[in-house]
Amino acid sequence: VLGLALQTAPPGAASLDEPFPLRNQLPFNLLFLDQTPRGAALQPAGTMRFEAHLAYENTFDATDDLIALYRADHFATFDGRVTEPILQAVAAGTASRSAFILDGETARMALQGWFGLTGRLEAGVEIPLLLHTGGIFDSTIDRYHRWLDLPDGGRPGFARNRFVAGYVGDGDAFLVDGPPGGVSPGDITLTLRSAVLRGRRRLPDLTAAVSWKLPTGDPDHLAGSGSADYGLSLAASRRMGRHTLHGGYALAVPGRWDLAPDVPLGHLRSQFATYAFSATPRMTLIGQILRSSGAFPFRAGSDLGRVALEIALGARHGRREGRTFQWAIIENLDRARNTPDIGLFLGGDLWLGPAARSADGD
Repeated sequence: VLGLALQTAPPGAASLDEPFPLRNQLPFNLLFLDQTPRGAALQPAGTMRFEAHLAYENTFDATDDLIALYRADHFATFDGRVTEPILQAVAAGTASRSAFILDGETARMALQGWFGLTGRLEAGVEIPLLLHTGGIFDSTIDRYHRWLDLPDGGRPGFARNRFVAGYVGDGDAFLVDGPPGGVSPGDITLTLRSAVLRGRRRLPDLTAAVSWKLPTGDPDHLAGSGSADYGLSLAASRRMGRHTLHGGYALAVPGRWDLAPDVPLGHLRSQFATYAFSATPRMTLIGQILRSSGAFPFRAGSDLGRVALEIALGARHGRREGRTFQWAIIENLDRARNTPDIGLFLGGDLWLGPAARSADGD
C-alpha cells in the first residue's frame, strides 16, 4: 500500500481529482440552467474530452398541507393518488394560494464535450437526456426509513411507484399523472471558460465561465423550461500533493417556464465544495457537498423554494488509454424534501489528443 501511495501519477491522470459533475436533481429544477461543478483546470489546447454520466434518483416533495391530508387519510378516500382538483383545493387553503407535488424517479444522462481552444480558453457543450418514471424503490425507501427510525417526509400516505408532477398557484395549474413517456432530449447548454488566475505558491487556480441554455427540450415532457437561461460561475482549485480541494459558485438567470409562465422565478444559486484524495495512481476517492437554491420563491409550508443540501461520496478510476470511470452515492443532508432520498451517479470520459498519452507513449 505504501509503495502504491508513493508512485507518481501518469500523464493525463490529473483529471481523476476533478469534482463530480452533479447538479441538484429535483425534476422541476432540472428544467433550468444550473452549471455543474467543475475544477479550475482547463482542457489543454488542441485536445478534446467527451464525457457521459448518468444520475438516477428517487424524489418525493410536496406542499405540507397536502402531505398532512394524505397522512390522515391513509388510503381511505384518495387511494394515495393526487388529482388536480385535490391540488387546487389544497392550494386554496394555503397562505400563498399555491401547492405542488413531485413524486417519482428521474434518470438524467448528460453527454458533454470540452474543447481546448487556447492555453487559457475552452468551450463546452452539454446535451441532456431525461427519463421520468414511477420507479420501483418507494417500498424499499419506506423500509429503510423505518429500519433506521428516520423521518419519512409523508411518503407512506401516497401511492407507491407512480410518477406525479403538479403545480397550482400564481394563476397557473397543471398536473402530469404518469410518466411523460420515454427518453426526452433536454435543453442544450453552451459554456465558455477562461483562466483568471494560475495558482502560484499558495494561491489556487481560478476559472470563470459563462453559460447559455437553449430551449431545445419539450416542456410538456418535463424536459425543458421552454426558454433560454443565462449563467455565470467561478471555480477554484488547489492541489497539495495527493490532496485536492475544489470550490465554486454559480448564478443563473432563468427565462420563463412555459408550463406555468406566471410563476415568479428567481435567480438560481449554487455552491459546491469537493475533496479528492489520490489513493493510488489510478484511483481517487472523492467527497462532495452541493448547496443549491432553485428558481422557485420561498413560501411557508413548501420545500420547493428552500435551499437544498446534499452529499456525494464515491471514486474515479483511470486507465492508460485516457479513459476514466466514476461513481458516487448521493444522499440528502437535511430534513427538506427537495433533495434526493437516495441516488446513484455513474459516468465515464475519454480524452483525445496529446494529454491522453501514457508515459510509455501508448
